[in-house]
Amino acid sequence: METVERWTTRSDAWAPEDDKKLADIVLRHIREGSTQLSAFVEAASELGRTPAACGYRWNGIIRKNYEEAIQEAKRMKKERLAQTRGRRGRRRQVGHQWNIDAVIQSLRAWEEVFQKMEQENAELRRTVTHLEDKVRSLEQENRQLREGGALSQAEQLRHDSREFLALVDRARKLFQEIGEKQPPLGVKAQE
Repeated sequence: METVERWTTRSDAWAPEDDKKLADIVLRHIREGSTQLSAFVEAASELGRTPAACGYRWNGIIRKNYEEAIQEAKRMKKERLAQTRGRRGRRRQVGHQWNIDAVIQSLRAWEEVFQKMEQENAELRRTVTHLEDKVRSLEQENRQLREGGALSQAEQLRHDSREFLALVDRARKLFQEIGEKQPPLGVKAQE
């Protein structure tokens, strides 16, 4: 018997006001479409207990006393959801119209971007064509200069070799003139 008295006189025992507050919070959460767990977290915060303790108290003791109130809260939740769905349907229609307008605006903007890109693309193609023509022209000019340079080098070589041969010829003639007057090198003159 001592044990029973000890438990009923504990300072952390559930008071009827605590039970009522817990029930009000849970029923409100049911009406609003929230979860019981959210209700237990809120009740725990207000009652200074853990969410697990609130859940245990609700499911083990209090729930039985509030069956009709629970059914009424569920009915109110369904009505609220039905009203919300009706409003959402109207919002969807308005939103749908807005979405179509937004899509049209977006498509027009993309069309402008596309046209600008086409113009830029055409300009770039013209630039590429012009640069390709210029490259071909410069390659042809380069080829002509190389071929022309090769011919002039050949001509320069012929000219230089003619001059060299003429110089050698002149030197031979000079040696011949001198040779008649003087003996060749390394040969002693006759006395």
